[in-house]
Amino acid sequence: MYEILFALTLIFGLAAVLLIFAAQKGLPVIPFYLVAGILAGAVIDETALLDLAQWGIAFLVFLFGVHVDFEAFRSSGRLSAAVGVLQASLVGVLGVGAGLAFGLDAVNAVYFGVAAALSSSLVATSYLDERSGTRPTYERLAESIHFTEDVLGVLVVVGLSAFVYAATPAVQQFAVAAGMVALAVGIRYLLFHRLTARLRGDSEVMMLVGISFVIGFIALAELANLSIVVGAFAAGIAIADDYPHSLELVDTIDDLEDFFTPIFFVTVGALLAVPTLETVGYTVALVAAVLVVNPLLVALILIRTGFDGRTALRTGLTLDQVSAFTLFIAIEALVAGWIVRPLFDAIVLGAAITMIVATYTGRHAGALSRRMREYGLFRVLGESIAERARVTDGLTDHVIVVDVRHGGRGVLEICSRLDRPTLVVEDDPTLFETIRGTCDNSVYGDLSDDRVWELARLEDAVAVVSLTPERDRAEAVVDLETETPRIVRVDGTDAAAEFLERGATAVVYPDAIAAERVGDDLEGLLDGDIAREEFLQRGRAYVETSVE
Repeated sequence: MYEILFALTLIFGLAAVLLIFAAQKGLPVIPFYLVAGILAGAVIDETALLDLAQWGIAFLVFLFGVHVDFEAFRSSGRLSAAVGVLQASLVGVLGVGAGLAFGLDAVNAVYFGVAAALSSSLVATSYLDERSGTRPTYERLAESIHFTEDVLGVLVVVGLSAFVYAATPAVQQFAVAAGMVALAVGIRYLLFHRLTARLRGDSEVMMLVGISFVIGFIALAELANLSIVVGAFAAGIAIADDYPHSLELVDTIDDLEDFFTPIFFVTVGALLAVPTLETVGYTVALVAAVLVVNPLLVALILIRTGFDGRTALRTGLTLDQVSAFTLFIAIEALVAGWIVRPLFDAIVLGAAITMIVATYTGRHAGALSRRMREYGLFRVLGESIAERARVTDGLTDHVIVVDVRHGGRGVLEICSRLDRPTLVVEDDPTLFETIRGTCDNSVYGDLSDDRVWELARLEDAVAVVSLTPERDRAEAVVDLETETPRIVRVDGTDAAAEFLERGATAVVYPDAIAAERVGDDLEGLLDGDIAREEFLQRGRAYVETSVE
């Protein structure tokens, strides 16, 4: 117990000092977590580090399971599952082959293949969790693919426990793991909402409920001789964070995430060792698979299934980090004595490298996708948009509407009343099919693709109205080299000033508009110009509009 407490004290102490420096300089925190780990690793016993890493990973798996949006997974689940399975299978087979070519035995070659195949980005996931309104297509796809690969990770963990670590094969462990997941799904849909509805508003009890779930499922896993990560994964599935049932629980879970995330990243840094030449070779191959092969393979599959290049690449870039499941599997294998030390060190080093790179790609994914389009990557991968465009011959003096789901329907209605022709540009395939059924003119594709604007007849349009909340998409509209007026949405006054300076004709700041509308209504109510009933009706209309 003393070793664990000492390790936690040192980890958080070093992390706090380094993060103060990072905050003052406006630098990303992941490299500083790793540096704190390197310093802590010099004095903390490796056994304590391995224990902390396992528990940190288990709780992060639990937290990801809690935030999985099953409704979104249903809408894109088959496609996402197919993409995740295909990517992991192809890279896994290639990884096993590469491991055998390196001279590893069969079991260690499998470890290498798993490390190359199972990718995710805890860094990207932290950005995906910053949800405000309707999420972009790539976020929904990425979350579903992450969930699919986590399921594959659970299967690998159970498989290793049943056939490699066990003295005698225990096939029934798969049935037990499936039973735990089925129990979790049953709790999520039959019990959890009823429970949280009764406890709504009592944050302390909700916190105890969340902790009880994860501890209870981990205890069940231990009782069934399963890995703790299986229990943590099932516990996350059992808890639903859907509004409005569990706001207090979500706040508590976010606090747990703030506690366990530093433990995970710092322990990765602490497990780093001076690499040998053999370790360097494994690391180079692993990093190439995770940073290059996996994102490009996912992008290729998505483009071939009809997605635009930006959506495909941004989805792929969320799979540019060695998975937490891979680290857990490697740690379990090291404790059990099944993995060779150079390969273990390579997996840890590869995780550290990809974490740092994922910090950059997570922040600049939009700019990276635009750069890749300039280099012609998406055309090489087979992106095609012309056959999905439907534009009336001789279309002129039309309004181009970007992103229907974020207020574009209102623009279309106004143009219809004014008898003004419109054209919609959209990059969500599921929404695009609906748009084609209601709009005479539509183009599917990425806003940074010049071909999209040629098909949309930009130079013949009277205006472009972009209400997308995504900054990189708004920038693509602002930076168009055209005299056509462009109206874009911004999220603050600083962005408004920047976009106007860069060439936007006008900007829409929803918060300011909403405040002004409410202020005018309130003034009318107080002055007696509008009745109380009309004031309430307008308030309801604002809510209904925002929900749509």
